[in-house]
Amino acid sequence: MADICVLGMGYVGLPTASLLANAGFHVLGVDIDPDIVAMLRDGRTRLEEAGLATLVSAAVHSGNLVTATLPEPADTFMICVPTPVTPAKTADLRAVEQATRTILPLLKPGNLVILESTSPVGTTRNVVGRILRESGLEPGRDFDLCYCPERVLPGNTTHELINNHRLIGGVTPQSAEHAQQIYERFARGKIVLTDDRTAEMCKLMENTYRDVNIALANVFARIAEDVGINVWEAIEYANLHPRVHVLRPGPGVGGHCIPVDPWYLVEAFPQHTSLLRQARWVNDTQAARMLEQLWASGELEAGKKLAILGAAYKPDIDDPRESPAALLAAAARKRGLEVSVHDPLVKAGCHHGLVVSNDLPGCLRGAAAAALLCEHRAYRVLSAKFFQEHLAGKLIADARNWLNHASLRRAGFNVVLLGVAKNKRHHPEAQVRCS
Repeated sequence: MADICVLGMGYVGLPTASLLANAGFHVLGVDIDPDIVAMLRDGRTRLEEAGLATLVSAAVHSGNLVTATLPEPADTFMICVPTPVTPAKTADLRAVEQATRTILPLLKPGNLVILESTSPVGTTRNVVGRILRESGLEPGRDFDLCYCPERVLPGNTTHELINNHRLIGGVTPQSAEHAQQIYERFARGKIVLTDDRTAEMCKLMENTYRDVNIALANVFARIAEDVGINVWEAIEYANLHPRVHVLRPGPGVGGHCIPVDPWYLVEAFPQHTSLLRQARWVNDTQAARMLEQLWASGELEAGKKLAILGAAYKPDIDDPRESPAALLAAAARKRGLEVSVHDPLVKAGCHHGLVVSNDLPGCLRGAAAAALLCEHRAYRVLSAKFFQEHLAGKLIADARNWLNHASLRRAGFNVVLLGVAKNKRHHPEAQVRCS
């Protein structure tokens, strides 16, 4: 029997299971995908995360991490499965429900069940707890039940799982203390104990806060375009205030958390969340707004090709989930444009309906315009000469203030910079790059 059974070998479940195994627990890692299970049995993973390959290999070859497609009896069950939103922007908890039901026949008195998946407030008690009550056992009395959200930065997940502060929300104080004994075996950050609903709310607050503040930066960018100023300069100057930190604008928000989690609050509390809904609208329409700017140049029209640079939702990772590139590609196709998408890190192929290539010259070939959406380091060095050699047209959009605009303009390119009006007098030699 395993000490811990981790359900879901994805971006959070796999590194968590590996850390637990390397901390001395006997861990069963469960995933419904047999290909993932087979790879892990060989000590390999398809996820590109700093240090993860070494961590997984050590866990597997120690004998402490084994994998399967179905759970088995254990002392602790940890649920780390996806919780997306539906097309109607409601919480899709089917994976949580399915994982919980696989635990149900295995549950015994004294067990600990932990939900890590980001979920609407009340999910731990009203979904996981409700299903597990069918066993005849009562959460918080016969077995312990907790919500413990991850706080990780994709691309640096392992480091953050170890070092970030951890919030443990128990349906009872005893449940939280039980879970603390698990996490303190590998977590170096401060561990804070609270109740499950507070922990659920905190996770949603954290990502909603980020979404709203990104939307604020994007609103500032839109106003700057209308007024005729450079928002990148304005943000740099505004941030000289000791109590102000305006974020960078961009083409939208991607990933598995920030564009998803606010909808859980909007769905449950529509009377209180008009601000959150508006922030989601602003961020989700940034890509289409950039397309409007390209279209207004007169250099892009139906039948022509748009090359999109950056399928990942953030720089220097290989994760394309909820990427703004998908929104831009969809808007471009509605305009009758041909679309090609490049990314230096995302694996070539189809991802969430987005066909990605690793061939940048091929992606640019024959394109009337290029739009940079992600500030990969590989894009930082793209020169005007490179675009002259491979891009058919002379129109380039930069949603991240990442390219050398002065060089591009000297080479005759028409550069559309997000947050800067076309009638703004540019100062290319003193181009601002905010962080």
